[in-house]
This record gives sequence, C-alpha cells and structure tokens, in this order.
Amino acid sequence: MKCSTESNRDIRGFNFLLDNCDKEYLANKFQEFRKLANETGKTYIIRLADSNYYRFEIIMVPNSVTLLSIATARGVNNINLRDFSALEELATLSCCAYQNDKLKELALQFLGGQREYESEVVDLEEKTIEIEISPDCSKVEWNELKLPEQVEGKWTTTELAYTDRLYLKALAGQGKFITISTERPQNSIKFNSFERLNSLCCFVNIILQKLKECNGLVEALTPFLQQESGKRKRRKNE
Repeated sequence: MKCSTESNRDIRGFNFLLDNCDKEYLANKFQEFRKLANETGKTYIIRLADSNYYRFEIIMVPNSVTLLSIATARGVNNINLRDFSALEELATLSCCAYQNDKLKELALQFLGGQREYESEVVDLEEKTIEIEISPDCSKVEWNELKLPEQVEGKWTTTELAYTDRLYLKALAGQGKFITISTERPQNSIKFNSFERLNSLCCFVNIILQKLKECNGLVEALTPFLQQESGKRKRRKNE
C-alpha cells in the first residue's frame, strides 16, 4: 500500500516540527512543560507534527497523565493514546480497515460515496513524502460486519473490529460515522467518509517513520507516558 502527500489531500503539507532530536534536550523541554502544567493547572498541548487535516500532539494534563494525541484540524475530533505501541495499533487498525473490501462496501452503503471537494489546499513549495506500508492484519480481529439499527433520539453502535486496545465501530444517531476508540467510547476519532481511514493510516505511518528517524524523541518522552492499565479485550482464539 502506497501513501503519498501528493495524491492524498488530507496529509498534504505534512510538517514534522522538530529539528533537534537530542534526547537530553527534549527530556528537559518535556520536564519544563510538565512542571508548568502542574503549577498552573493548565493542560499543555505540545505540537509535534501536522498536515492539512491531522495533527500529532502531546497532551500534558495537570498533575495527571501525559498522552499522545491524533487530532483533526478542528481539534475537537481526536483520540488520545497512552503509549507508542497504541499509536502502532492505530496505524494497523486504520490501514487494515481501509483494505477490507467487505467493510468498504458496507461503509459506502452506510456513509455514502466519496465527497467532491470545492477547493484544493496546496503548499507554495510542495514537499512530497511517499512511503510503502504493509500492515500486519493478523493483529486485527473482525466481528460480523453489520450496520447499527437507527433508533430515533438515540445513538447506536456496532463493533466491527478490534486490536488489543482499540475498537473500530459504526455509529448512527444524529449523524453516521466510522469511529476508532479506546475502551472508553468517548475517546474516539470519527469520520463521515470511509476515505478518511486511508488518510489516517498514512498520516500515522508517516509519524511512525519520523519517530524512527528521531529516536531521541521516543526515548525522552517514554518516561512521561503512563502505561495502559485497562483490561485487554479477550481475543476470540484465546
């Protein structure tokens, strides 16, 4: 599967906002922001990367957890993750969901076809990023692919697939969405277009590639991240 910032408008304009990957420098910066968050009682949101539609951020909650966050451009549609392995799960689940032809057929029935955009967002000097990805879809467990029953005045969901800590669902109510959430349903990123699973897959995989190139960031940030403590969903073959 190929991801390209040239052909995918959502990830066009990708920008990794770090120039210095020195572990000690970054650890000191994170410690500074953590201290400020605790002392001021304000949540600190530290931007690491962005594109036309997505942002990758660190969220430091005062006197509480530090989280990784994938958000859309509007900022109110985001999923918060406890560690880097959860970020890898997000890449796997979004990529494998997009590659599932039966799910694609169901989603088109549920959400409708691809939307036509009335504008194009481009950079004056375009930097093209292209990567090839081969997700390990054996890590994804699939449920029966069916749509939620629409009940007037209520939100209904069906769980379509899951990994160890993330869940792919169809959500119907005042609108219709495909969502990926943690075990807490409200901690989810949701889309009304199936193609957004493709751009999410590509954005997160580009982030993972950048993290490999900037290992000092991973090493500096890991001590600040809290390991997931929720119960893992039992796999069907266990």
